[in-house]
Amino acid sequence: MTINLAQLAEEVAAALRAYSIPEAPAPGQVGEPLPPEWYTASLARMQASLVSPYWIDIRADGPLSSAPVILKRIAVVADDGDGSLVGFDPEGEFVLAVRAQDPDTTRGIDVVFCGVRGDVVGCFLSR
Repeated sequence: MTINLAQLAEEVAAALRAYSIPEAPAPGQVGEPLPPEWYTASLARMQASLVSPYWIDIRADGPLSSAPVILKRIAVVADDGDGSLVGFDPEGEFVLAVRAQDPDTTRGIDVVFCGVRGDVVGCFLSR
């Protein structure tokens, strides 16, 4: 599958522009909803974190996992500068990944998938 990185960047920017701050708690939500100011600040942070998409390899297992290491290639679309990255997995979803505290230097992999998948804004907000 060929991914057009320029088109991907446009789709990410459009998703960010189209995002609506939730006005009411989600059904079944536990706890207090986050205030609109949190969303406004987080969306501004995401806007500032957008990058021209580029490909990286990530480790798709947790550092404490006993499962074999799985390497995936994602197109990074956002980097918050604090270690969190949002990338597009060619399987069709965005993923949240983090720079590893224990980089896999033998493979040159320093980013680990952290189990969050979904839309681009949701992945960024969940960091």
